[in-house]
Amino acid sequence: MIYFIVNPFAGSGKVRTAVPIIEKIMRENNIEHLFINTRGSDDFARISGLIDYSKVPSIVCVGGDGTIQEYIGLAVNRDINFGVIPAGSGNDLIKSFPKAIPKQKFDSYEEKIIFYTNKIIENKTETVDAVSVNGDKYFFNIGGTGIDIQVLVDTLPIKHIFGGGSYFLSLIKNVFTYSTEEITLTVDGITETAKYLLLAICNGSYYGGGLKIAPPAVMNDGFITLCKIADMPRAKMIAMFGKVKNGGHVNIKEVSFINCSSVKLEFSGKMVINLDGNLCDFESPLTFEILKGAVKLIV
Repeated sequence: MIYFIVNPFAGSGKVRTAVPIIEKIMRENNIEHLFINTRGSDDFARISGLIDYSKVPSIVCVGGDGTIQEYIGLAVNRDINFGVIPAGSGNDLIKSFPKAIPKQKFDSYEEKIIFYTNKIIENKTETVDAVSVNGDKYFFNIGGTGIDIQVLVDTLPIKHIFGGGSYFLSLIKNVFTYSTEEITLTVDGITETAKYLLLAICNGSYYGGGLKIAPPAVMNDGFITLCKIADMPRAKMIAMFGKVKNGGHVNIKEVSFINCSSVKLEFSGKMVINLDGNLCDFESPLTFEILKGAVKLIV
């Protein structure tokens, strides 16, 4: 039995058109399968209860990076293959794992869904790492906090007015208004306290719809790649953001990268943390740990 976990709202609802395509291919290949629709956030326990783990060779997420983050825990440290049919808006996970990137360009949405559904049938896998958050949540690609979170939060109320330009407008606003907060950061037991413009805990390289925030990150090297960006003058900040798209920010003095096994954040009050595009409130302390070879990813 192959379980397809479907987020019906991914890709502005376009994912609903993907399901009949997947269904047709599964039936043509006589593969036993089941579609399970998610009902929003905090649906993990219900979804997990519907799966017979003794009879499941593969679990497949049909949606975007946020859907993958919510349900990667179904496959972490289990003898289950985990597949992705990218039907969201960003799909940065695919960009972050080169072996999963298709060599061809798709002429249509249907062609893309067919391609990735056939990948599920071929069932070729690579063992990759995942990251645990306080031991009870997981993500596959990138988590963190900083100015990028506030940019995203400020984008949401104006997105229906300015469309794709809303992110740029929010970014410009936050360059002049964002205030860094003091965080105590412990990396593999070494502690420092400072104000950071951005902290990204990276398993993969890309986030935010194709921004190459962590060029050194490799999803199966057994390490977290921590991207630290220290506070900097506002004019320099504007120049830096222009370079992130292609990873050119690596040469800026305030930007550094550390390969590590664990990252701990301590802070006052609650903090909004990005987990593969999902914004979550956490109280201090917050610990990220690498889980080496935790997932068998279908590529």
